[in-house]
Amino acid sequence: MSSREPQQPVAGTATQSLFRQIALPVGILVVVTVVDLATGSSMVFYPFLLLAPTLAAATAPPLAILVIGGVSLPLRYWLASVDGYLGPEYHDLFNISTWMYVMATALAMYLSAARIRHERALVAVSEVAVAAQRAILMPPTDGLGGLRLAVRYFAVAEGAELGGDLYIALDTPFGVRLIIGDVLGKGLGAVRTASITIGAFREAAYDEPELSAVARRVDASVTRNAPADRFVTALLVEVRAEQVAFVHRGHEQPVAIRADGTVHVLEPPDPGLPLGLGELDPGTPPEWEVPFGAGDLLLLMTDGFADARDARGRHYPLVERIEALLGGERPIAADPVAAVERLGDDLRRHVGTLRLTDDALVLALCRPPAR
Repeated sequence: MSSREPQQPVAGTATQSLFRQIALPVGILVVVTVVDLATGSSMVFYPFLLLAPTLAAATAPPLAILVIGGVSLPLRYWLASVDGYLGPEYHDLFNISTWMYVMATALAMYLSAARIRHERALVAVSEVAVAAQRAILMPPTDGLGGLRLAVRYFAVAEGAELGGDLYIALDTPFGVRLIIGDVLGKGLGAVRTASITIGAFREAAYDEPELSAVARRVDASVTRNAPADRFVTALLVEVRAEQVAFVHRGHEQPVAIRADGTVHVLEPPDPGLPLGLGELDPGTPPEWEVPFGAGDLLLLMTDGFADARDARGRHYPLVERIEALLGGERPIAADPVAAVERLGDDLRRHVGTLRLTDDALVLALCRPPAR
């Protein structure tokens, strides 16, 4: 079940939106008029009325700019009359400035229309990109293969510049297999590469008995099908009876939290190159195993966590915070949902009002303790 914010009536929302669009130009008309009348003929401020339709191009639609220009023209004539600038000696100058005023209003309408077209195009592209990324970052199935899983994802996208973080967990004939990865770059190219990676993993994970063979097939698919400037740092995982196996392809190290609260960073004995760069090193890095018993928790992360900075430029101390938040004498290792929520909230506090420098994803899985 999803909760939604109560929505305002459409008419009220439209009225508030229009008010925000015209607030600045209308405020300029009011301020210039009041100041011009207050200072009398000794000071001339009515030429500043030109700012109203000109600055409206940044916020208002063309029709609103036309109305603002239409209202300000007679207002300009009236203020010029009050200031005494409609005499014969000012006739030519006033007419020239009036035509310049009309041309500036027309130019503002054109710029406003161009801005609106650009914004609509950006919204359309963003919606497509967001839909594509949501298809990649599907929520994991809790209880998959008898495991508990949870994920939390932080995006720093602007417009269509979506990141390339990816993950998928599958219950295969060889056990539960997962991949977590991060595509170099952002945007639709990164989303496409992530989709290629997940599709290749989904096929290979059900066919190949060896996890290293799965990694080779995914690497070959990324090399053949992804854009030439893209590669994927990844970690492939297979959960076994009392152990968990990994194949490392240039990704962040996993972190294990034992049932007793001890925290272990799992360093790969033979780090491999990212997916898509396998041709540079024909040898496939071997898989390695670590114990994974009941009550143990495994954290898989992308580098957005370690790269996050606070206002003083300090990186997020990932391992220290995991030890403080999830380890110790009273660990919450058996609850992956609480683990990702606690770690994600702590990341947000570290960053504060700043934006993350990269997308951040954390996936937690555990083997529930026997009851």
